[in-house]
Amino acid sequence: MSDRDKRDEPVSDCTPEEIKETSDNNQEEAGSVINDLKQVLSIPTFKRKKRHESVNPESAEAYACTPDEDVNSLSVSQLSKDNNVDLTVISDGQQPSGTEQSLDSADIVTEKAYDIFESELLDECITKKNGYKFIFLCVAALLLVIGGIFLWPYLTEPKPPGENVVGSYNGKYITTEELQKFIVVEQTKEQEHIYCETHGYDHAKCEPTEECEAHPIDSLEGYRQMVTRLAVEQMIQDWAAEQGVNQREDVQHGLEDFLNDANVSQFIDQLHEEQITPDSIPSLEVQQYYNDNKESYNGKSLSEVEDEIRQILVSQKDAEFFPKFIEELKQTAGLQVNFDLLKITEPTDEEITSFYKQNSSEYQTTGKAEILEIKIISADAQSKARDVIRKIRSGESFDSVAATYSQDKKAIKRTIEKDGNDDKLQSVIWRMQPGDISEPIDNSDGSSSIFKLVSISKAGTQPLSAVKSDIRLKLLQKNMEREYMLRKDEALFSVHSKRYTLGDFYREFTELSPEYQAEFSTLNEKKQLVEQLIAKELLLEENDDNSLDEKEQHSFEELKIQYLSQILHQEEVDAKLKEPTEEEMRQFYEQNKDIFYIPESLRLSLIWVDQGQNGEKSEQARKKAEEASARLNSGVDFAEVARKYSEDGSSASGGEIEGDYYKDELPNELATEVARLKTGEVSGIIDYQSGYYIIKVRERTKERQQPYEEAAEGIKEHLNEQKHDKLQADMEKILLEKANFTIYNKTLRQLLKS
Repeated sequence: MSDRDKRDEPVSDCTPEEIKETSDNNQEEAGSVINDLKQVLSIPTFKRKKRHESVNPESAEAYACTPDEDVNSLSVSQLSKDNNVDLTVISDGQQPSGTEQSLDSADIVTEKAYDIFESELLDECITKKNGYKFIFLCVAALLLVIGGIFLWPYLTEPKPPGENVVGSYNGKYITTEELQKFIVVEQTKEQEHIYCETHGYDHAKCEPTEECEAHPIDSLEGYRQMVTRLAVEQMIQDWAAEQGVNQREDVQHGLEDFLNDANVSQFIDQLHEEQITPDSIPSLEVQQYYNDNKESYNGKSLSEVEDEIRQILVSQKDAEFFPKFIEELKQTAGLQVNFDLLKITEPTDEEITSFYKQNSSEYQTTGKAEILEIKIISADAQSKARDVIRKIRSGESFDSVAATYSQDKKAIKRTIEKDGNDDKLQSVIWRMQPGDISEPIDNSDGSSSIFKLVSISKAGTQPLSAVKSDIRLKLLQKNMEREYMLRKDEALFSVHSKRYTLGDFYREFTELSPEYQAEFSTLNEKKQLVEQLIAKELLLEENDDNSLDEKEQHSFEELKIQYLSQILHQEEVDAKLKEPTEEEMRQFYEQNKDIFYIPESLRLSLIWVDQGQNGEKSEQARKKAEEASARLNSGVDFAEVARKYSEDGSSASGGEIEGDYYKDELPNELATEVARLKTGEVSGIIDYQSGYYIIKVRERTKERQQPYEEAAEGIKEHLNEQKHDKLQADMEKILLEKANFTIYNKTLRQLLKS
């Protein structure tokens, strides 16, 4: 049976009317489901006429349906055209007999066309609606993400254990009151105030609303930093207590010295403020000093130089005041001193000779060579070096060639030791004789060098005469240690009832650097050291009567913490610090070669004539400068003219200014003129800042790449600092992590609001 036959075969015994009614009911049920779906999706519902209702094709227009528009008003052909409907398929493959189908056939076509149209329209509406919903969901998701990012710290931040707790560590709490007190005693806000455009440095006059009062500490991050500082200080004290650091004798003594030095310094500053100020100088003394030194002020009135004179007299009074003050304290302190305890048995010549023989290996010397170097730095350094050696071999002097070709326009003096390294320089120098000149040697930085051997000494033993003074100091040190320890409990001096023993003195002495110990090696020098210790004890005793206020007490607590912090760093940081290797240093140099440039430098001579503070001597100064310039132009030596005409302090040295100047260090007005000058040339008269200048360029050194050998020490220091800073940061991080340190932002935000 064909498909068509199957379609034509009745499916039941129902009459055509019953079949039609059942079909209509099924379609209505299906339509109600679709309508419900459309209502949920907010898609407009379209009315349609039931099957067999009349269709008026001629009244149909190009459809553009709106809600409740009658879809049956559309012609079949229009529907089929706009929706790509194949009427042949719709009518079971039967080609219509005329222009229009029969009513039943038209109804079927219209119905099926409607179904297709409605289905496609529904799909389009759903797609469009889903697009809107997708955009809405994306926006909502984005807002949720942004909100989550913003709110996440607030949702996950630790909850404070109490309403006034800003931090905690090791089960201990830091409260808002402690934090506020810490900020006050640390003077954090005063330090950040710096300068006010209205009141200058007088912070007390500023209103809270002024811009200068917007301190960085008044922020959440600022408060977090202060909480961390406070916690770290407390942790350091806890660490010192747990490790028993406070009970160590060396720490107790060091801390006592540390605080005593600060106490004395504070007391001296207080005396300065009270008794040694410019205002404390009598006007009569100011007038007398002005009369005695009137010529040095070049006609300036007393009122113009009074402040300067008062400062000079304050310095003089300061130098005279403290010796007198200490002598007065000695008179009332019942001071007793036994300087004889400081005497040490002097080592004999026999003892020195015996020590020299027993320790002769310490006085072995390596070979040394004194050399002169011509260093050539340029793109064609090797080619120039060959030209240089040809000039020297043809009779030109080493120094004259160096003045033309060497980097500093002169031969560089160097001393090298024979250390066994098999490098180019070592292998060349130790085969030369004094006066010999080497062939060019290529350096690692691309430059070339030519060396002249000045002198050479072979390895051997230093004679006793060369080391006798060093041996004497070593033997004195041994005698001092033995004899002072035997008399360590005897009183070296006493102030009132307090005894200062020889053992106390020796401990202070051993804490000095080796250089200072050498300076205080004789009896008279040791007496001077004792006098300093006596003055310190007298000042400490005098200051005991002055009670410290809260701010000063906090300062001393800070000093104690600072000292303990130094010990912590020494034991936890410095002990772990390793020197950078040669490989690390060279790698840093290669990676940062651009910063190892020595800029062009100048050596200058100067003639300066003063125009007066307010230009009152301008005309006279101009004539003097023109006269000096004229003499220079006539060929008189610059140094001679500078000695006669210059009013600068360098006139005594012929106007020569010590040291090198770099271009950026000179004021623009002077730098512009100097830039035009060649080596040996002299500028015209330059009018700059109340003076007339005449400048001579004595030397110019071109910009050059600093070789590794010159930069090595600085690189080593820099890498050491980097390593130290990292170790210190790691130590503090570990310290905070072990203590479970926590900051409570919620409390800090409330503190900021209040």
